Amino acid sequence: MGESVAPCFEYCATMAIFTVAGGTVTDQIDFPLSSQDPFDRVRLLRDQQVDTIICGGMQGMYEDVLRTSGFRVISWVSGSVDHLLALFLRGQLVPGRDRPGAAGTHLPRTNSRQEH
Repeated sequence: MGESVAPCFEYCATMAIFTVAGGTVTDQIDFPLSSQDPFDRVRLLRDQQVDTIICGGMQGMYEDVLRTSGFRVISWVSGSVDHLLALFLRGQLVPGRDRPGAAGTHLPRTNSRQEH
């Protein structure tokens, strides 16, 4: 979405992959995405040796797949790529508070204990 992080991982048209060394960005590659299949995106990220994903919203299933595949995921963030990348480089970028299931959201709780 231009210079802003796309609001949804599964539907973004381009992925920017940054190489970071010594606390600075040393390279950037932009990948136009032809497939809408999130699993194709996981393969691309793995092939490019990405370790951290910064994105807007993401379906919980895909975030789980990414995490179990070894990726660090910082989701439910919004803003310009430059601003979010600067926060990340300073160690100040955290997942958004409004993501489903996050502390402070109002999702119903379920009790796993069964009462007899």
